[in-house]
Amino acid sequence: MKHESHISNTWARNPLWLAIALISTSTTALAQSDPQQLDTLQVTAERTSESDRSVDADALERRQASDLQDIFAELPDVAVGGGAPAAQKVYVRGLEDTMLNVTVDGATQSGNLFHHQGRLLVEPELLKQVDVVAGAGEATNGPGALGGAIRFVTKDPEDLLRPGQNVGTLLKGGYFSNTDGYKASTSLYGRLTDNWSALATLTQTNHGDYQDAEGDTQPYTGTERFTGFAKLIGQLTDEQRVRLSYERSEDEAYRLHRPHWHPSARNAPLDQEVVRETVTGQYGFTSDTNDWLDLDLTLYHTEASLEHVDGPYGDYIGAMQSHGGDLRNRSQIGDLTLTYGVDYRKDEASLGSPLYGTDREEGSVVGLYLQNHYQLTDRLRLSAGARHDWFELDEHLTDNSFSESGWSPNLGLRFDATEQLTLHGGWARAIRGTQVKELFVLDYYRNAEDRTKEVADNVELGATYRQGNLYLAAEVFETRIDDVVGQVERGVLGNLGELKSRGFNARIGYEWERLDASLAYSRARPEIDGEPLSDDDMAIGTSIGDTWVANVNFQATDAIDLGWTGRFAERLTHVAEDYPQKAGYGVNDLYASWRPLAGDELTLSLRVNNVFDKQYFDHASYGDAGDVAHGLPDPGRDIRLSATYRF
Repeated sequence: MKHESHISNTWARNPLWLAIALISTSTTALAQSDPQQLDTLQVTAERTSESDRSVDADALERRQASDLQDIFAELPDVAVGGGAPAAQKVYVRGLEDTMLNVTVDGATQSGNLFHHQGRLLVEPELLKQVDVVAGAGEATNGPGALGGAIRFVTKDPEDLLRPGQNVGTLLKGGYFSNTDGYKASTSLYGRLTDNWSALATLTQTNHGDYQDAEGDTQPYTGTERFTGFAKLIGQLTDEQRVRLSYERSEDEAYRLHRPHWHPSARNAPLDQEVVRETVTGQYGFTSDTNDWLDLDLTLYHTEASLEHVDGPYGDYIGAMQSHGGDLRNRSQIGDLTLTYGVDYRKDEASLGSPLYGTDREEGSVVGLYLQNHYQLTDRLRLSAGARHDWFELDEHLTDNSFSESGWSPNLGLRFDATEQLTLHGGWARAIRGTQVKELFVLDYYRNAEDRTKEVADNVELGATYRQGNLYLAAEVFETRIDDVVGQVERGVLGNLGELKSRGFNARIGYEWERLDASLAYSRARPEIDGEPLSDDDMAIGTSIGDTWVANVNFQATDAIDLGWTGRFAERLTHVAEDYPQKAGYGVNDLYASWRPLAGDELTLSLRVNNVFDKQYFDHASYGDAGDVAHGLPDPGRDIRLSATYRF
C-alpha cells in the first residue's frame, strides 16, 4: 500500500533562518576565540527534578517486550491500555501521549492517526533506553510538551559488540502462548573501519487473537508486524561525529474499525495497515580546544499512515509527513552550562478516498530556546531556561489560518541538604498552539475561530534519600493546563476549560549483593473544570486509580537470573458523572533466564505474565460506556519462551 508524498519546498520561516544565522555567527566567533581553561561541570540530566524515569535494555530483555505495555510495565506513573496492541495508548500521570512530545532518536513523532487506537508504532527490540519526563519541563524538551516528553533511543553497534569483537550477529526467537504467536529477530553489526560502525536489524512478530483470563478469545486482536532498521555511525575527525539511521515498521491485520472497542454491529472488522518510516541524520562537533563549542544538529523525516480497506466508508488512507531539525550548542563557562538552539517542524497531513477525494492540512512550529544549569555552591545547583515558539496552521477544510506564539520559561533547583538527602523543586511552563488534527477527522472536524493556545504550568517538590544500598524518593506535583483543547461541539475543536491534576509519587528500593527489590507508587487525579477525565476524553487523557509496582530481581547463580513484578491498581471511585467506577486489580509476572554456556553467547528465557490468570480491565483501557462503546479485557496468562544466540 502506498500513499502520495507531499513535501513542501518552503522549508522554513523567517524566525528559523534568523536563529540559524545567530547561532552560526556565535559558534564561528567562539571557535575562533582564544581557548580558555574552564572548570568541569558534569550535567547528568535535563531536569533538576528527580521525577524523570528511564527504562533500559536490561528491563526490556527481562520482559521479553513485544509492545508498548511491556515497555512501560514497571513505571507506576505510566499506564498503557487497550488490550490489543493496535489499541494501545500511553498515559503519563493520566495524560495521553498526544499531550507529550515523543521522539525516536530525536525525530519527533507528531500527529494522531485515529482516536480509537494508538498512534505510536515502536519496536522494543531496537531500543537501548526510554526516558520519560512527566509534566512540563525544561526548554530542551521541545515545543508543545504540555504533559512532558518521551524519548525512545535506539541501539548503536557498540551496544551489541562484546569486548574485543569487531563483527557480530544476534539471532533471537520467541514464542507467546496466549496468542500462539512468535517473534524472530536478526541483527548484524560491526566495525567497518576504526572510525565507522554499522548495525542492521530485521524483526518479524506475529500474534493471533488473545484470550482473556476467562478463556474467551477476543476476536480481531491479532497483528503481523515487520520492522527493518539500519544505523551507520562515523567518527569523521577527533572532533566530528555523524549518525545516520533508517527505520520502517509495518503493522497489518484484519481488525476492528475501532480497535479499542469490542465487536458490534457498528464496529465491524476490516483490513488495516499502519506504516511508520523514519530517516534521521545527526552531526556533532565537540571542540578539543574551546569549551564554548559543543554543537549537535539533528535532521529527520517521518511518514506515518493508516489505511482502511473496504471499510464502512470505502477505502481510506490517512497520512502524516513530518520533517524538521534541531540545532543546539552547549557552552561551559566555569560552573555555568548553557544549552541553546533552534528547532523546527513542519507537518503535512492528508486523508484520501477514491469516493470522497483528499483533504489536507499543514502546520509548522519554530522554536528558539536557552537552558542554563549553574552550580552555585558544592551543594546547590540552579536551573533556568525559556523557549519561544511560533505555531502556524492552514486549515484547508475552512480556508482558515491560525497563528499563535508565546514563551515557555522554567526554574528549578537541586539542594544536597546532607550527603544522604537531596531536595529538589521546580516550576515550568509550556505552550502549544494549533496543530494538525487527527488524520481520520480531517474531512469534517474544524477548529473554532476563537480557539487559542494551550498553556501548561507544572510545579513539583521532592526529596531523595540514599543511605548505603537504601534508596527513598518522593515528590508532589500540580499540573494546570489552561484552555485545554477538545471537542466543544460535534465536529468543532476549541478550548474546553482548565485541566488540573494533583498527585504524588514515591519509591523505595534496596540492593543486596545478588538481590534488589523496589516498590513504587503513583497517584494522579486529572480534571477539567472539576470534572474527572473519562475514557471519552480521547487525545487528552483519562482517570487512573492509584498504582503500585513492586519489583524483585535475583541473581541465583552467575548464569541464572530470576525475578517478579507485581502491578496493582486501586479501585477508582472518583469518576466522571454517568461513568462507572473502575475496579481494582493486581497482576503478577515472573521471569527466569539461563546462560548455559561459559559466556553470554546463548541466553534462554522464560516469562509468565499474569501468572494467576487475573481477569481485569486496565484503567488505561476504554471501559464500559454502552453496548457499542465498550472496551476489551486485558490478556490472561501468557507464557513466553525465547532464545538468544550471539556470535
